Amino acid sequence: MVYGGKPSTGCKNCRKRKIKCDEQRPACTQCTNTDRICPGYAQLFDLVLRDQTESVTRKAQRRNKRDPRNVRATAAAEETPVTAVVAGRSEAQRPLGAFRTSSFPIASPTHSGHVLPLSLPRSFHDSPEQQAVNGFFVNYVLIRRHPYSRRGYLDCLLPLYQNARDDSLLSLATTAMALAIEGGSPSTAHYRKLSHSFFGRALVKTSRAIRDPIESVKDETLMSVLLLSFYERVLATSETKDISGVHDTGAVALVKHRGKENGKSEMSARLLLAVQTQVVDHCIQTASPFGKTSADLDSMRPDAFETAASRLTSLSAKLSDLTAYAYPILKNRAQFPSQEQLMSILDYAGDVEAQLSTWPDTVPDDWHWRPSHTFDSLPSQESKLYVYNRRVDIYHDIWVASIWNSYRGTMLMIQYLTLQSLGMLNPPPLSAFAYRIVTAINKVQELVDDICGSVPFNLGTKTFGGPSDRSEVRYPDDGIHKASSDYRKSAAGLGGWFIIDPLKIAAKAISLREGQQDWMLKQIERIQRIYTIKKPIECPTSEMPTPHCPGGRG
Repeated sequence: MVYGGKPSTGCKNCRKRKIKCDEQRPACTQCTNTDRICPGYAQLFDLVLRDQTESVTRKAQRRNKRDPRNVRATAAAEETPVTAVVAGRSEAQRPLGAFRTSSFPIASPTHSGHVLPLSLPRSFHDSPEQQAVNGFFVNYVLIRRHPYSRRGYLDCLLPLYQNARDDSLLSLATTAMALAIEGGSPSTAHYRKLSHSFFGRALVKTSRAIRDPIESVKDETLMSVLLLSFYERVLATSETKDISGVHDTGAVALVKHRGKENGKSEMSARLLLAVQTQVVDHCIQTASPFGKTSADLDSMRPDAFETAASRLTSLSAKLSDLTAYAYPILKNRAQFPSQEQLMSILDYAGDVEAQLSTWPDTVPDDWHWRPSHTFDSLPSQESKLYVYNRRVDIYHDIWVASIWNSYRGTMLMIQYLTLQSLGMLNPPPLSAFAYRIVTAINKVQELVDDICGSVPFNLGTKTFGGPSDRSEVRYPDDGIHKASSDYRKSAAGLGGWFIIDPLKIAAKAISLREGQQDWMLKQIERIQRIYTIKKPIECPTSEMPTPHCPGGRG
């Protein structure tokens, strides 16, 4: 049994006759027009995970006849049956003979948040786009995660994707995203070029869908727009381009258009949160105000759907408004800010910081990180490549670590604005403002240390090879249980993407320990190698602080 991708969902007659089925219920039009009895439709999950053992075995036998050297390998393999566990049910399979296969676990999320494992063989004879989709689902979508860390949307994708047609908007957007992500490996770099074709076709269908009164309110359409925005982010990061944000704007417009549809189900509520999170991140990066939009989106979310992740998103929206207010004042080269303007920025920053500072007190108990001594045995020189100051922290999962680093990045940007404003005020020693400078610098050091301590958890000892897990890569553990397969796959696939922005923010800090900034820049270069990011990632230290700031690099 293999994951053969998204098959035809037509009735059995149409599939056998290899004609297009309109999938009408209870009987399709093709059958009724030709006086045939419509046999109905197979279960979607059975179609996606369909048994191809017999056909593959026949191909292997034909190949063995042509090459006698394969007969011995096939006979030996047939002595050991492979078992696939599907929702607690075992089914013995015949092996795949001389074909090269690689087993990978597929997880099916349940309503309780648990995941049922499926151990399935993967064929390498599929088309590039199908291989990319297979890898995308296995390495990114079907991975266990803490239920309260969900502020994304990928784990909502499978049920929607299974019901989508091959040429649908969601199918095209998923394929484009999968090719872009899987193209991060040097051996599959050509996938990214192939992704442009699917992305272009998806854009055409998006334009039609958002103008259709029925399609525009569907979860599938909003999911597709989110995937296209994700695609743009991946390509922009890999080529160090600016993100246009057009899909983020479109997602917000769709959410507002959907109205009450946003709260009709858990999936709809989670898609709403994903839109809010994505737009907040974009507004912070571009210093654009989020303003009333944040409250509008908060009001659409059901009261029951409130988690630590959603609270952080709502609080972080306040930073986008702060930066939108402060940056035009602080970066105005034509006019130096007045004392009144600087004081207003400090008051604003202090208010936002006070609200954000309450967030760590609201997280679940198992979200707190703990030290790991996994890399203590490494030679000192090698350890310095992966670990800063011998600190290695482990988290519940890669998503929890990402949310913590999102919080730290937000707090760092507040400290930077505070230090800029205080530096321009140039307060006298021993004054209250001078004490606030020292406090902010100490806070910056603490936040940067926390980000550096999470780097081994995100990257392990990986230095190349793309988004796939590699057996020789070491990841931190608690000394009792080894790193799980789910964690290794998610770290290999997403760890670099999750940590790169926090590192870029942290690398701009002032008054750090000697060598710490250089270490962070080397980690960014490591991420660049892992995911084949084409151009160097620049982290100008002068972007946030100013030469007037005490302790700065004037």
